[in-house]
Amino acid sequence: MKNLQAFKSLISQPKNAVIVTHFKPDADALGSSLGLAGYLKKKGHHVTVITPSDYPDFLAWMPGNEGVIALSKESKEPEKRATEVIAKADVIFCLDFSSLTRINDLGETVRKSGGIKVLIDHHLEPESFAAFEQWDSHAASTAGLVFDLIAELGDKDLIDSNIANCLYAGLMTDTGGFRHNNTRQKEFLTASELVGRGA
Repeated sequence: MKNLQAFKSLISQPKNAVIVTHFKPDADALGSSLGLAGYLKKKGHHVTVITPSDYPDFLAWMPGNEGVIALSKESKEPEKRATEVIAKADVIFCLDFSSLTRINDLGETVRKSGGIKVLIDHHLEPESFAAFEQWDSHAASTAGLVFDLIAELGDKDLIDSNIANCLYAGLMTDTGGFRHNNTRQKEFLTASELVGRGA
């Protein structure tokens, strides 16, 4: 991450942090979000994960899933809660999407919020809306970029089995079980570290 020291200073004191991922989140979107949430909570932050829609039940095993605010067509209550939380956020992490249009109506809510935006993503041509970016189009997964950021901050020792499982799920699925051509040596090394930490 560019401006790593400034980012480190930003998260050095407890903040109200929000993590938002894309519409219809997959294992990388949810895994990277919940993995980052677990890490930030260990650093003393108050963290809320928001998804712009529901997601498959087979992802509900991930540690921290019970606290996710998932927007729904059936009820306006989650959207109301999400809007309130975003309005009060000091920091908003945008994970696994490169443009605010990927989070539908939440995009403008995030854009207008006074919270400092942080982009963590591996998709092409990111929109320029974030003060901090952990972005690499060569990375196979956002989960891998979250792992890299935690490592850059010198906090790998804070990765427990819950965080490791979330990040491993994202890494494994976005590489197609390490079969897709986006799988480099780095992905295997990251997977090995996560297994060593309990995944």
